[in-house]
Amino acid sequence: MENLNNLTLEGYYNGLKRPPSPKLEFIRNIAETCGVNHLTVRNWIQGRNQPSNPEHKVYLSELTGIPIEQLWNR
Repeated sequence: MENLNNLTLEGYYNGLKRPPSPKLEFIRNIAETCGVNHLTVRNWIQGRNQPSNPEHKVYLSELTGIPIEQLWNR
């Protein structure tokens, strides 16, 4: 896993263990908690877009331990 000071949401996701089961559970958990579909979560992870709801950003930050302002740093 990367140093948390440089970690992004995508980096966190990529660091999840294989087989893909933990990654699928990670996506399902976020989708269910935030009330969005899996494609939306994948877009967040890949940095294509960010949640419009600030509560979703807080949730992602708390879930991953990454500060909100770092979740999508490139």
